[in-house]
Amino acid sequence: MLIAHISDIHLGYSQFNLEEREEDVYDAFDQAITTSIKEGVKFVILAGDLFHAPKPQGEAIVKFGDALKKLKEKGIKAFFVLGEHDVSRVRGVPVPYVFHNLGYASYLKNGEPYEFDNTLLIGFDKYRRGEMDDLNTKLKEADVRAQSFIGHKILVLHQGLLDFSSVAGEINSTDLPKNFTYYAMGHYHDRYEKRFHHLGGPLAYPGSIEITSSESIRETEKGFYIVDLSGKEASLNWVKLDIRPQFAVEVNYNDLTKEVDDVITRTKSYKKKPIVSVRVKGIDIDSAVIADNLSKLNNFVLHYVWEPIEERQAALSTYDDRPRDIDAEMLRLTKEVLGSNELAEFAIKELLPLLVENKTKEAFEITWKVYENSKFVPKKVELQ
Repeated sequence: MLIAHISDIHLGYSQFNLEEREEDVYDAFDQAITTSIKEGVKFVILAGDLFHAPKPQGEAIVKFGDALKKLKEKGIKAFFVLGEHDVSRVRGVPVPYVFHNLGYASYLKNGEPYEFDNTLLIGFDKYRRGEMDDLNTKLKEADVRAQSFIGHKILVLHQGLLDFSSVAGEINSTDLPKNFTYYAMGHYHDRYEKRFHHLGGPLAYPGSIEITSSESIRETEKGFYIVDLSGKEASLNWVKLDIRPQFAVEVNYNDLTKEVDDVITRTKSYKKKPIVSVRVKGIDIDSAVIADNLSKLNNFVLHYVWEPIEERQAALSTYDDRPRDIDAEMLRLTKEVLGSNELAEFAIKELLPLLVENKTKEAFEITWKVYENSKFVPKKVELQ
């Protein structure tokens, strides 16, 4: 029996606010669904962050529905949990619930067991740092239930493991239940795969299906897993998706014309126009000269960003810390002020859009809701 494991889809996200980048995310998701159907999977696991925002725009919702419809028409079940991007702190029903109620997908509701084709699935939405005690209790309960089940057992979890990142993780692999065949993870945007000796089967993060706001411009591969459960143990096959290429280069100011031509030559080897980050190193740099030379890239790339690096006074250069992705930079700065990644994401992804649209009443309601329910302790700010 084959299953598909897809995570961190982020439908509706548009890098650099480009319509083409939003379409790239839809295309990557469609590739994953189409390949899953072609491979004859029995069901598909969507391990959280289905949408980029709790209140996604119409096209993102339609694309998600179209994908689930394709699966249903082929008799393929879809199961999902929710990531932090899927859930708003203000009252309201998460959009994926609608597809559960319509019978297009099944929501694995926080620890409630679901049996399908002699397979036990138990899933959990994203738990915040202040809720780890509650999550650990429920994971122990899931382990007891899995121990008595005869057949394959899959844990679906949108959570960061400290084993892979001491900064972004919240729990250790030793906190996970021991009696599962496969651990279908979500949350990390890079791919991780490991067999821990203390767990009953392999654990894997497929990574995001496209480059998102939390990632820099770089050469990378994106994809998802096809998992073979035909035998006693789960066997993993990572499937690479055909995404738009991105890369970063460093060029010398004194040889700028030639090196920009070299970048153009490189772009011609790709089927899709790439996204490029250019760092220009040199002495006595003239930004106007750089801009003029880099303008030649316009016909060969979808988008480019650049920063001049003055070798003589790199530490003083105003451009050294110029953000390559304004969304990621806003999130970083907000996190510095609030002292919490979760509060920063709330401020930028939920509160700011309301204030931009002058929806002050809704902004007040959602802020009050967070204040009432918050378990976070913001960083103390000293007034000078």
